[in-house]
Amino acid sequence: MKIFLYSALMIVLFAACSKKGSSDMSLNDMVNPNATVVVKGTFSGANNYTVNGTVEVVNDNNQKRLVFRNFSSSNGPDLRVYLATTTGATTFISLGNLKSTNGQQVYDISGMPDFSQYKFAVIWCQRFSVLFGAAELK
Repeated sequence: MKIFLYSALMIVLFAACSKKGSSDMSLNDMVNPNATVVVKGTFSGANNYTVNGTVEVVNDNNQKRLVFRNFSSSNGPDLRVYLATTTGATTFISLGNLKSTNGQQVYDISGMPDFSQYKFAVIWCQRFSVLFGAAELK
């Protein structure tokens, strides 16, 4: 009985995160072409969600920015962009709502996070605490 209830709960959570949320319109945010790359990674999906593309932390005139390139993601409600210490997003810095499920996107990073600790860029469904995808930053 417990296994049945657990399975039913997981189906409800995954189905709920599949509903429309973030914009389906493709973005083309711009970043300074002279910005230097600090760390970078490649997205992969999790929990049966698709997330693709690359991500870079760049230094743009002493401002750190997170840049998604060739990005695409499954849609869902309340999708957020985090810099996190793990893919479980227990310790993270929120960079805000996911702007779009497609296209190049740029997010400003406040403060001076230590990228040896905050080594994951994460797409997270905050409403249901579900990981959509992540990239390890190296």
